[in-house]
Amino acid sequence: MRLLLIGAAVLLSFSNLLAQETQHTGSIAGKLTDKEMQGEPLPFANVLVKGTGTGGTTNVNGLFEIENLEPGSYTVAFSFVGYEQLEIPNVRVEPGKVTEINTQLGTTASSLDEVVISTVSRADSEVALLLEQKNAITIKQAIGAEELSRKGINNVEQGLSKVSGISMVGDRGIFVRGLDDRYNFLTMNGLPVASSDPDFKIIPLSYIATNIVSYVDVYKTFSPSLYQDFAGATFNVNTITAPSKPATTVTVGVNYNTNSTFEDYKIDNSSDLEYLGYTGNSRELPAAPAQSTSPFSTSWTPEKITAPLATTLGITHGQRLVNGDKQSLGIYFGMNYRNSYEKKNGVERTLNSEGTPGQDFSTTNYDFSTRKSALLALDYDRFDMLKLNFNTIYLQNTSNFIREAYGRNDGFTQLNNRDFFIRDIRYTENDMLTFQLLGDLEWNNKKHQLHFGGSTGIGNNNVPDRRVLRAAGTGEDAEYITTNGINPFRFYQELENVSFSSRLEYELGIQKKEDNTFSTKIKIGHNFDGINYDFFTRTITAQVSSANLPNLNTNDPEAFFQQGLSEGFLEYAGNFAPTPPDIQVEQYIHAGYFIFLKEWDNILLDVGVRAEYAPREITYKKALDTKFSKITYEPFDISPALNIRYQLTETSNLRLATSITTTRPRMREILPTIYQDGDGNQVIGNPDLLNSRNYNLDLKYEFFPTNSELLAVTAFAKYLQDPIERLARATSVGYRTYFDNFEEAVLYGIEAEARFNAGSLFKNAIFDRLSVGFNGILMDSRATAEENNPRFAAVTNKDRKLQGASNWGINADLLYQIFKRGNTESSLNLIYNTFGKRIYAVGVEGADEIYEKPVDQLDLVWTTQFNKSWGLKLTARNLLNEKTMFFQDPTREIRFPDKFSNTIESFDTGTTYGASITFKF
Repeated sequence: MRLLLIGAAVLLSFSNLLAQETQHTGSIAGKLTDKEMQGEPLPFANVLVKGTGTGGTTNVNGLFEIENLEPGSYTVAFSFVGYEQLEIPNVRVEPGKVTEINTQLGTTASSLDEVVISTVSRADSEVALLLEQKNAITIKQAIGAEELSRKGINNVEQGLSKVSGISMVGDRGIFVRGLDDRYNFLTMNGLPVASSDPDFKIIPLSYIATNIVSYVDVYKTFSPSLYQDFAGATFNVNTITAPSKPATTVTVGVNYNTNSTFEDYKIDNSSDLEYLGYTGNSRELPAAPAQSTSPFSTSWTPEKITAPLATTLGITHGQRLVNGDKQSLGIYFGMNYRNSYEKKNGVERTLNSEGTPGQDFSTTNYDFSTRKSALLALDYDRFDMLKLNFNTIYLQNTSNFIREAYGRNDGFTQLNNRDFFIRDIRYTENDMLTFQLLGDLEWNNKKHQLHFGGSTGIGNNNVPDRRVLRAAGTGEDAEYITTNGINPFRFYQELENVSFSSRLEYELGIQKKEDNTFSTKIKIGHNFDGINYDFFTRTITAQVSSANLPNLNTNDPEAFFQQGLSEGFLEYAGNFAPTPPDIQVEQYIHAGYFIFLKEWDNILLDVGVRAEYAPREITYKKALDTKFSKITYEPFDISPALNIRYQLTETSNLRLATSITTTRPRMREILPTIYQDGDGNQVIGNPDLLNSRNYNLDLKYEFFPTNSELLAVTAFAKYLQDPIERLARATSVGYRTYFDNFEEAVLYGIEAEARFNAGSLFKNAIFDRLSVGFNGILMDSRATAEENNPRFAAVTNKDRKLQGASNWGINADLLYQIFKRGNTESSLNLIYNTFGKRIYAVGVEGADEIYEKPVDQLDLVWTTQFNKSWGLKLTARNLLNEKTMFFQDPTREIRFPDKFSNTIESFDTGTTYGASITFKF
């Protein structure tokens, strides 16, 4: 970090010696409406930037954009035949930003109070994002703050689920073109951030609140400046910088869920700050216990409450501290807190190849969760030649989870013909704190550009004092059971990570064009990324020393444990002493890349190569060993990439992209440890997993009828060598999930995307207020392995679909503008998304695959802005209230057809209704 600061200081001093000053251009965009027609769009009106000779006309939707304006203040004139001309003075254009003007014309002069002017970074607005997508060399999409707000979205993951080829279900992350979280990569402001949760490859994007986000880029094709770990997509979350004028926003909201709100609810209330998501030291592993009393401050008995409304609170403030002609300094702070009370009722089963259940549970899950996001950003601009950004990003989330299940369980022999009961009390906390320094330096009219950055971060995944209780029967006369030496237990897990990363890129412009840009460029860059993980686990069992035990009341098991400790028939056993980490993982990436860009009249070529050396070392103890063992993996991979954009017309492009990339496993998938669910289900890591190699091909046609409309079709194909897959084996006591490399897989399909105004399509004024967005994907996949290969002998189907891949997916939204007049507007947005069935886990030893059933989700958002200050947003999520469902078909003759069901898991999530109020000042 010290080196980064010293480097920044040197560059700052160096910039004072540069003689030439260069300035980026900005643009003016917005919407003109008809005052005489109650705010209808006013097409074909004239827009002139006085004193420049630059202007244009509004399109059929009243939209306009004037680009390549030098920074400064201008007077913008609007005129239309028969209408009073409007001149707006002192419209400020800032480098690299869009100044938006939304106003109206009428037969009488408009007051300047009716003009809404705002300056945003280019990627904040939907119009600007489409323009950037049109001009980009790589195939990418983006979603910005404007669209996120319009759709009532409060976290990044919800927003990305509206992008073509992307779907999400529950808490399992983002799927891109059928490839799950494992195949994606995440950066924030261009620098990687490490996930603190071992079950996720990237930080779940639901953790990131939209009030700290400017826009999110979705790269579906590879360029050498991106990290090589790429198959589905790379997401780059760009955080907000300070606005041109001081602005403060406060948002307060509540949510009502049909399953949980004002219903009976259970929670592990072990901390005074539980509501805020901080556990303090109440769940820490205690010192060696005195066996006559409990050493733990937590209880085996959950607290019963009536679930209140879930709440949301957000505060942001930004301003320019210095805003001169030669230098500028801005500050932005954003904070968001959200909580939710989820209650899911459903069933859980394990099935053998004849369709007979070994477990058949009725289950209720309670999950009180909190999510917090915070950003402190400083940005400095000197002579428009040196730009520095310093970001402090904090993400924290907690899950206070309780699972209660009862029913048949053939794996436990001590049930005495009674139902098996399990209660799993599990508190999980994830923390991430990242510091970033980013910079851009340019000189000689942008012939030379230097882009640099560095970051350091710490993360922590903590599961303190998980309590798993098992009993025969429920209620006051249940029996305390232990089977096969598996006692009720307390479990502790902690995964700490420390990460460092850096980025340095030099860009050289070679052939200068008349507009002072360069038709030929060369980029040379280097990336470094290092992550150290320390993994700690501890299990404390509750052991009995008597065969004659009193009854256990499952409604108050703490009383049983207190009695057992005081009377001596129960004691805690395990290692309470602090010890070094059980497992250590070190991962590094050393990368270098070269890119050549060449622009002809209608063709833009981007060709390059990236090399990555990515060693991984796992240090751990094998079972019954006293010494540590090491597993070292040192891949060195070359990734060539080719991107071509051919401009067919001024409004259409044809794109081709091809590349070779790599996929690395999640942390849970390589940890040499067994994770117990407590009911016999297990997850086992495989430290010998190999990276996958991916061969990618994309061909895309895109058409931009206007600057706010898009029609696009993409054909894509992927070949995956050694794909990583999740496998599930049914055992006598539950499912054993593990991970391995399959031999090969192919994935191919077509994506379609459309954004348009219904009025321009149907040529009828009644549709002018209706905007339509649609994207869909049709695809197929095939994973294969040789029948005689002993590596895959246990896999049931060696020719099947790729695990995690759906054959189709749909995202659609309809936006109806109820009215818009000056600062007052109201709109209604209907959003729908779904996907085809997909393999959740690969079947082994004769069992079929476990499939995930499609889920149709329909959301409704009503947004109203009353004036410059007050806004109201009403939302309804999951209106169809469909159940999530996983199923597994038998591969042999069904043994009991009258009792057969292929459902192995099904839960209802309820519908959530929300309301939030925003005040800006």
